[in-house]
Amino acid sequence: MLRIAVDTGGTFTDFVVQDSDGTRTFKVKSTPADPARALIQGLAEITGPFVLLHGTTVATNALLE
Repeated sequence: MLRIAVDTGGTFTDFVVQDSDGTRTFKVKSTPADPARALIQGLAEITGPFVLLHGTTVATNALLE
């Protein structure tokens, strides 16, 4: 089973995919008006059953600014 970690950021949504063959990463452009769109776009590139871990830096960045 795949393990997928996602970080929704202001500019990019980052994906880390781990399986028995190793780990790969990729990014998709974030969609601030609807962050779920970027998440769905990235998940569409992945096949097979998976466990999803999700985090966000959007709120952290807003607080820091």
